[in-house]
Amino acid sequence: MLLTNGSKQIWIEKGYEHFALFGPEKLSINKISKEIGSSRASFYHHFGDIEVFIEELLDMHWQIHQQFFSVGALECKKLFPDLYLLLEKYPLSLQFTKQLFLNRNIPAFNYIFDKAYSVTAKTFALKLFSKQFDLHYNDEDTFNLWLTVGESWYSRLDTNNLSAVKMQQLAEEIMNSVLKFVSSDLYSKMRGIPLNK
Repeated sequence: MLLTNGSKQIWIEKGYEHFALFGPEKLSINKISKEIGSSRASFYHHFGDIEVFIEELLDMHWQIHQQFFSVGALECKKLFPDLYLLLEKYPLSLQFTKQLFLNRNIPAFNYIFDKAYSVTAKTFALKLFSKQFDLHYNDEDTFNLWLTVGESWYSRLDTNNLSAVKMQQLAEEIMNSVLKFVSSDLYSKMRGIPLNK
């Protein structure tokens, strides 16, 4: 990520990178200050405290995701490989999203994770998911399957290898397991739906 002019924006961009790479618990104003060559006083001038800074990072993440939604809706015609080729272009955002996922106990992080995941689904991914696996469920059930797959995917995502091929392989493995379960007698019994055989 290229740092843009403007001291506040430099703080935000480097902070976004640190959050993505190291997580919120290791977000160090001292370390960022040294890396960007700016004083801690500059940080407090722009943000006042770490909570305001994190809000700015979450806002930046949402802006990146809005771009992702737009590009995805235009470029992704199939789930495989289109979605994963697009995700590959957003490695830092994926790492940031994984940090949000890992820290969902913090309400603001959970909110942004859920919001971005839901909007991605509704904008283009759910349609691709349904088509890829020939699903004929109602919207709510399809979304719940997508959410189950996504949560498993993020929990197993290796941020050291964000190649489209590797991410797609992980998604296919998880999706096939989930879909196998969905077609099982156990799932039907849990939902109270007779199995069509």
